[in-house]
Amino acid sequence: MYPVLFEIFGRQIGTYGMFIVLGGVAAWFLIKLLSKISDNDKVKNKDATLVFLICICGGMIGASLLRPIMRIPEIIMRWEAFRQLPVNVMFTVVFGEIVFYGGLIGGIIAMIVFCRVYKIPILPTADLFAPALALAHGFGRIGCFFGGCCYGIPVDRSHIFAVTFPQDALVAPAGVTLIATQLIEAAGLFILAVILSVIYKKIYKHEFSPYSGIIACLYGALYSAFRFALEYYRGDIARGVYGVFSTSQYISIALFVISIALSCVILRRRDGSSVF
Repeated sequence: MYPVLFEIFGRQIGTYGMFIVLGGVAAWFLIKLLSKISDNDKVKNKDATLVFLICICGGMIGASLLRPIMRIPEIIMRWEAFRQLPVNVMFTVVFGEIVFYGGLIGGIIAMIVFCRVYKIPILPTADLFAPALALAHGFGRIGCFFGGCCYGIPVDRSHIFAVTFPQDALVAPAGVTLIATQLIEAAGLFILAVILSVIYKKIYKHEFSPYSGIIACLYGALYSAFRFALEYYRGDIARGVYGVFSTSQYISIALFVISIALSCVILRRRDGSSVF
């Protein structure tokens, strides 16, 4: 909608990038707030800071690599067409997008590896970060809306979530009435962040909690179900569709199953012994 927020010294500052930064800042403040209002002293402030930075690095790598990995079959099958593209164009086509689920996978891997190496408890850390992740993602989706990416399917102008993007939108078709999936997802993520924060406070109101990891599992189950349904209203074909489902729907199914399975394990280990 407004891909450029403002200019400074002749350089354009993108709205999408600004909201990504705002999301990161908001996530960090929420992590600090949850740390103060709970008794989850298993995650020290210093450890939380390091894990936060490591997750950002892993998330950026994962967000940039998921789309190229998913396009390997397409590149192989259409190699003759791809090889004729200029190098800069091919690079943009293959690496020119960032994907949230790729960032989530990259961030999780980075967190697990870092926590394992430095003996930081994984599940309490994941619980602390889950509400903040939902909050940061919500800001990111607002950035998507202003930038004009991750747009929805065409709808009637009378639709309550109808929006029309201008000519300078990043990728959304100009002049076509679309459903604002970005704002719908942002609203859902903000609600999810509140729900997880409230539950986190209740679970970690005592120094010892036998349910470590359940907040992260709730995030995985609730967000994956929400995202799976929302994908039916997405109109951007660049996200990749394989068979009956999109890439994000396949990942949503896997995330939902893993979250439910891990929740069952956690709820059965009420004696407090750690799963990880």
